[in-house]
Amino acid sequence: MYCTVDDVQKLVPPHTLRDLTQDDPTNENFDESIVSAAIKYASDKIDAAVRGRYPLPLPQKVDLLKELALDLVRHRLYSRRPDGADLPDAVKEGKKSAEADLIKIQNGQLSLGIENSKKAVA
Repeated sequence: MYCTVDDVQKLVPPHTLRDLTQDDPTNENFDESIVSAAIKYASDKIDAAVRGRYPLPLPQKVDLLKELALDLVRHRLYSRRPDGADLPDAVKEGKKSAEADLIKIQNGQLSLGIENSKKAVA
C-alpha cells in the first residue's frame, strides 16, 4: 500500500471523512473499512501502472506514489457521496493529475528514481 489510513486522516478533515465513509447516521466515527478499500483501489491502480516498468514490490518507498495514492483515495471517497452536486475542484483536479502522472510513469516519461527498472511491456 502506498498510503495509510493515518495519511488519509491527515488529508481529509475528521467531519468530512466521517460524512464520506459512514453509512450509519448514528455512528460518529468514520468507517475505516471504507477508507481501507479506497486505499486498496488506489494501490492496485498504481501497481497496474508501474508493473510494466518496475519490479513489484518496489525496493524502496517513493513519496510521489504516496501523493498519487492520496489523490486517488480522496476522489474515491468523495465519489461515494456526490448527492447531486459536483465534487470539489481540488478533488477532481487531484485525480486528473494523478492519472496523468501514472500514464507518464507507465510510458517512461516520469521516473520514480529506482535504478533496477525494466523495459516497458509491449
